[in-house]
Amino acid sequence: MKLTSTILVLLLIASGVSASRADAAIPDKVQTLLVKFCGECHGAETREAGVRLDTLSSLEKAPLLDVLNKAESQLFFRMMPPEDVPQPTLEERHLLFTWVQGELRKHKASGLDQKARAPEAGNWVDHRSLFDGSVKEKPFSPARRWLVSPQIFQHRVFDVFDFDARARESNKHGLRGVSSPVNLPEHSGVRDYDLATLNGGHLLTMLGNAEWISKKQIRAARVKNGELKADEFENKSDRFSPVTPPTFEAVILKKSPPTEDEIQAAIVTQFERVLRRPPTTIELMRYIDLTSSAIQIAGNTEGLRQMLQAVLLESEFLYRLEFGDGPADEFGRQKLTPHEASFAIAYALGDRGPDAALTAAAREGRLASKPDYEREVRRMLADKTYNKGSIDPALSIEHHGEYYSSSHPKIIRFFREFFGYPMAVRVFKDIQRSDGIYRVPDRGTFGTPGFLVVEADRLVANVVEADRNVFETLLTTDRFFMYHNLDNEKGAKLIAGWQKVYETLKDTDWRNNPDQVAKDHEALLKEYVAPNGIKGKGRGVHETDLYRLMNLFEDTFGRGGRPFTTFPWAHGNRLWHSPMYNLPKTPVEGSYGKESVFDYNPIQPFPMPNRRGILTHPAWLIAHSANTATDPVRRGKWIREKLLAGSVPDVPITVDAKIPDDPHKTLGERLSVVTNKQECWKCHVRMNPLGIPFEMYDDFGRFRTEESLEHPDNIVAKSKIKYGSDTYKTAPFSTSGNITGTGEPNVDGEVTDAFELIDRLAKSERVRQSIIRHAFRFYMGRNELLSDSQTLIEADQAYVQSDGSFNAVIVSLLTSDSFMYRK
Repeated sequence: MKLTSTILVLLLIASGVSASRADAAIPDKVQTLLVKFCGECHGAETREAGVRLDTLSSLEKAPLLDVLNKAESQLFFRMMPPEDVPQPTLEERHLLFTWVQGELRKHKASGLDQKARAPEAGNWVDHRSLFDGSVKEKPFSPARRWLVSPQIFQHRVFDVFDFDARARESNKHGLRGVSSPVNLPEHSGVRDYDLATLNGGHLLTMLGNAEWISKKQIRAARVKNGELKADEFENKSDRFSPVTPPTFEAVILKKSPPTEDEIQAAIVTQFERVLRRPPTTIELMRYIDLTSSAIQIAGNTEGLRQMLQAVLLESEFLYRLEFGDGPADEFGRQKLTPHEASFAIAYALGDRGPDAALTAAAREGRLASKPDYEREVRRMLADKTYNKGSIDPALSIEHHGEYYSSSHPKIIRFFREFFGYPMAVRVFKDIQRSDGIYRVPDRGTFGTPGFLVVEADRLVANVVEADRNVFETLLTTDRFFMYHNLDNEKGAKLIAGWQKVYETLKDTDWRNNPDQVAKDHEALLKEYVAPNGIKGKGRGVHETDLYRLMNLFEDTFGRGGRPFTTFPWAHGNRLWHSPMYNLPKTPVEGSYGKESVFDYNPIQPFPMPNRRGILTHPAWLIAHSANTATDPVRRGKWIREKLLAGSVPDVPITVDAKIPDDPHKTLGERLSVVTNKQECWKCHVRMNPLGIPFEMYDDFGRFRTEESLEHPDNIVAKSKIKYGSDTYKTAPFSTSGNITGTGEPNVDGEVTDAFELIDRLAKSERVRQSIIRHAFRFYMGRNELLSDSQTLIEADQAYVQSDGSFNAVIVSLLTSDSFMYRK
């Protein structure tokens, strides 16, 4: 049959038919390659995947473009021809691909072109070409309007009210009357791209925002003018009443219409507050006419408010404008204006606009050269206060006591987005399967995954702020945080004091006569437990008494462990998730002596058994799991795309990507059954061997040596406690995997488990460069182009030459031609 198909293709070539009804001329060399490498599988008899390539010349336009799009994708992802048949040379593959894509581009029908700017297409640019120095084109970024992120939008609103650092921190969860018109997609990877544009939904939201903001801007002056009472609010729960700027107050308090100078002063103030620049001459004239007319019709107060609202509705309020200006250089590029550059630098390093020094540099002509950019970038990186804030304000609501603030939270945000572990709060888990430990996110709480994400944030921040071998350390460190609610010095001092109390009182009659023992050792207990002293035996649910205290100390210090720095009976204590790290349960009354010894380490980070880097952190493992099982495909895909700069095609819509049920097989075995088929394996070979090694952890992120076969047929014992997990039969599982695609002999090859896989990846040049590529996307807001090669090479060199400093990468990227020039 294959011979017949080949003959048919040859006959078509011999017939001289060289153009289809879609005007697709098939060059002789292309036809020869189609016969040689495609004819056996895609002819009349076989037509694998429903595709025939022997009839291209006779196809109508629509079916031809459909076939070519399939071929374009298969050729681009190197999935055609299959690996077990002779392969075309690089030159032959390039010839085929160039012709196929060229035909599609004639009709603006290339599926790859349509997706090329999307985040998921970031790795489509050839990795080797980006870093081998062969590309000589000068870097640039396209001139653009970049829709602001939700975080930047919030600070732009704060700018309108001239908030200082304290006001920004106290209102970090937002103002009651303002809704963010922009949202970022929820997925692992860089999320803030320059692709979105304003639409009707944005406008509707901004109309409501502009009305609320403009009313608040003038409220204090209206009260002063007698138009409102001081305690008069439209919404009793919204009592926000900021100071009205003097130029606005002057218009409102005036009994006659304001002069043109007074109107102009108010307009300039609003432009500076909202757009952070003065109005142009044309804008000023237009707004003077608008304001004058509005005041004539509606009076001073409402006329002024109409102007304030109009400025708030300028599209520039929601965009970052980066067009460049001035004469183009010999490569057709224009440099960012100093004003544009000041905002580009500020928003790369934080969510606030330029600080006073950066604004001054722009206005005084000191932000025009690469040394100027470097001076300001380094200065702002060294500034520990301007951008200081919570890494994730949403999490800080619930975890205000133990949550971590960073001097540069946006730098931490890159690694959060890159690794994607915050997505753990979006994965639903069943409490019972966790033996009652796991609490799902609910109204007002992010549950157990919220705590794990907080602890992952601490780990990342600790490594990033040390700023040495950042990538390697994040991938390989076994030093984790858990429960850490006091700094190291305070925590260690507290535990040492408690141990002194225990050693002093353990041989007293505290069990039978706690009141007397408490009285006899009152000074000791006041010094190390409670300044006001404690009773021998109390009655309050959350009360600390000597009897309670010594029972806890017996279960911890008495067994060679240490208690957590918050007593288990304390009001509001919610830290019970230690089993997610395979550590013993936090001691609780009623279970003393029944669990393994709990030993809390107050000095953190500390070595965590059976962990190696962020990819073995429960937060990352949960984020890349299914609801009731692990997900080696998702985990492997993440590694292929994020660490190995590879690509995996989308799942065809005709494929039902479902793992079959079988109570007697492990998930890995069931996955193999369905993905080892040739039509599936050509994609899954890029993922499964990278994800299977992580089967040494379950879907809660707990280390394991056997897999629990969770099926009703396999129950060994039913749980006897509420929310407890049943006991199931277990089975051994494989953690063997394989790394491919780095081209590095000491990295590629078979691995025995996740630890070996991680250790090899951490040494890889390609992995390091892949992370650099993602950092580029984060700071540039777009996918890299081949012309960005020099920028990426310099950023990679900066990392290597600085002993792994991520700050050095940032400085390199923010002083690159890709950052400074537009075209």
